[in-house]
Amino acid sequence: MSTREMICSLVNNNVEPSDLELLYNLILKFIPSDKPLPDELAAIAETMNETEFIAINKVNWD
Repeated sequence: MSTREMICSLVNNNVEPSDLELLYNLILKFIPSDKPLPDELAAIAETMNETEFIAINKVNWD
C-alpha cells in the first residue's frame, strides 16, 4: 500500500466527519502556495555545502 493510500485509508476510516475541515486546513499548511523562483532555488543550492549543522547536545548554552 502506498503512502497516499495509507493516508486516504486513515482519513476514511478514522477521522470523524466533523474533523475533516480541520484536517484539510492542517494539510494545506504543508503545501507551498506557489513554486519557488529559479533564483531562490539557486540561492538555496549555493548554500547547501556552506551550512553547518550542530547536534543539540554539542551546543554550548552558557
